[in-house]
Amino acid sequence: MELSSGFYGRSNPHMLSTSGGKAMGKLIEATHEPAGVEIDMKPVLDIVEDIFERATPAAPGAIKQLDASEPDERALHYSSLEQMMDVLSATINRISCEITYRLSIGEDAHSTTLAVAQIVKGYSWDAKIVLALAAFAMTYGEFLLVVQLYATNPLAKDVALLKQLPEILTRADLLKPKFDTLANLINAMVVVAKCTVEFKGLPSKYIRPEDPELSSANADIPSAVYWTIRSTVICSSQIMGLINMGHEFLSSTTDAWELSSLTHNINSIYNDLVEKLNRCRQRISKSIVLSHERKDIEAFETLVRLFDAIHIDNMKILKALIYAKDDQPPLWDGTTKQRVSIELLRRKSVLLLISDLEIPEKELIILEQIYNESRVQPTRIESQYEVIWIPIVDRSSTFDDTMRKQFESLQAMMPWYSVGHPSMIQPAVMRYIKELTDRKFICLYGGEDMNWIRIFTTTAKAVAKTANIELEMLYVGKSNPRERVRRNMTNIELENLSHTPSDISLIWFFWVRLESMWHSRAQHGVTIRNDLIMQEILTMLGFDGSDQGWAVISRGADEMARAKAETFLKSLEEYTAWEAAAAEKGFIPALNDHFRSLRTEHHCNRLTLPGISVAEIGSIKDTVVCVDCGKPMEALLMFRCCTD
Repeated sequence: MELSSGFYGRSNPHMLSTSGGKAMGKLIEATHEPAGVEIDMKPVLDIVEDIFERATPAAPGAIKQLDASEPDERALHYSSLEQMMDVLSATINRISCEITYRLSIGEDAHSTTLAVAQIVKGYSWDAKIVLALAAFAMTYGEFLLVVQLYATNPLAKDVALLKQLPEILTRADLLKPKFDTLANLINAMVVVAKCTVEFKGLPSKYIRPEDPELSSANADIPSAVYWTIRSTVICSSQIMGLINMGHEFLSSTTDAWELSSLTHNINSIYNDLVEKLNRCRQRISKSIVLSHERKDIEAFETLVRLFDAIHIDNMKILKALIYAKDDQPPLWDGTTKQRVSIELLRRKSVLLLISDLEIPEKELIILEQIYNESRVQPTRIESQYEVIWIPIVDRSSTFDDTMRKQFESLQAMMPWYSVGHPSMIQPAVMRYIKELTDRKFICLYGGEDMNWIRIFTTTAKAVAKTANIELEMLYVGKSNPRERVRRNMTNIELENLSHTPSDISLIWFFWVRLESMWHSRAQHGVTIRNDLIMQEILTMLGFDGSDQGWAVISRGADEMARAKAETFLKSLEEYTAWEAAAAEKGFIPALNDHFRSLRTEHHCNRLTLPGISVAEIGSIKDTVVCVDCGKPMEALLMFRCCTD
């Protein structure tokens, strides 16, 4: 059959220009009548790309060798793809037949392109391109199978004879350049198809059609559809030309310019689309960041509301603090060494141990001792609690293997609960802890003088308001709480002076724990000279042994100030004298400076250690030293009778 130049659909130079390309896009838009059926075309495009990659011709008659050891990842999609092809195969075959028929009767490429556009008018823009490529991939793949197998496979050889291919297959010098040119155009079409499929898959949650980045791309996609379909038509004509004209077609350079121009045009379309796709990705990334920030703000505000409210059930707060993911129980039980549900803590008092991954071993040992002692008599009111370790890890740093081992090592030392992984602590929780667990100043105070308690708490609240700090106060009475302490607790609650423990036995428990901690460390030869924790324990026990009140104020783990009643109250009353220093260096550092300015050389500290026998005094007296001057304290035996 004789073929005219019109068969090859040579392009008008004006059609390849920008204005011409836009005009062609308008023609495609006029045929677009979407049926409203959304189909994921990526699996089809994967197969099309696979055909083009595997069909790349080697030397005529040689079979392209594939590495059998490499798994065919696309095979994983075949089951769903087969179902999809039940819907799409008829359209793909119709496109292939339409192109073959129209080219065989000499119709130009432009008219054939529009005819194909009519066939795919009900499909989405990305589907139009992929379906046209799929139709050409069948033609291309069938032809290249014969090219690859005809010398070794009798069936392929017979087919090649019927198609009059043996003559051209012997001309490797002419066949390879022709297919190299086609391959360049095919690669260009595939990347454009990938681009349009990716545009289709952009998350509507983060970018909308009316957004400038996406609307600009959508305006160009119809033109991309036209030129990609047209390119499949031209490529099909090249394959038909090889079959019908043999070596005369191979040696012809008539269409070399058109193929190169099409490739250049398709590449230009791709470059433009991918630039706009990158802009869309940037907008999406910004939208995701903003969305996450909004979610974090909402989660933070939820936490604030939850902690400000009174709850009968603790599940809301615990689930807001600990994010359960992957359907795994969120807590690690340090006793059973297994994951457990947070529901185990429902309606229980839960203490949160909040820290980074740098917990001193000494502190862990003390906490473990306190926790284990509470488990000995679990029915006592002071033992009715559970502990959860909340590890805070900077999200800006990578949680690498070193940090993982550090986390797991600490977790293994804890007999209580901990979160399964630091990632379960969300940014909003870390912000809440940083801004509200760090922002608050905690004050513990004790003593039995109700008059001093009223003056102290009222003055402390007034100073806190002036200094613009958040202050929480808790009354912990005396180590031997009697009726006077009970009456104080009642008055404090009625007058709303501060917080108090829910039961007087918890005050006793507080002091017993301190004494137990001291006793344990003293048995191991620990003194205030070599242990800061021991110094603070003895200071607290010394406060309790005095006849006057006392107070300790702290923020976080690094800032603390403590003094007896007279010194602390006087310092608060003289706040105007150190107000400027507080603004400059911080409230607690400035308060400590003022304490030092009021200190005199004279002091008299008493330390009462119940439960110490006369025989034990000799073994521990060298470890009991004054917290003010560091000298060994004189040991005295005291007999006491005290009635309220």
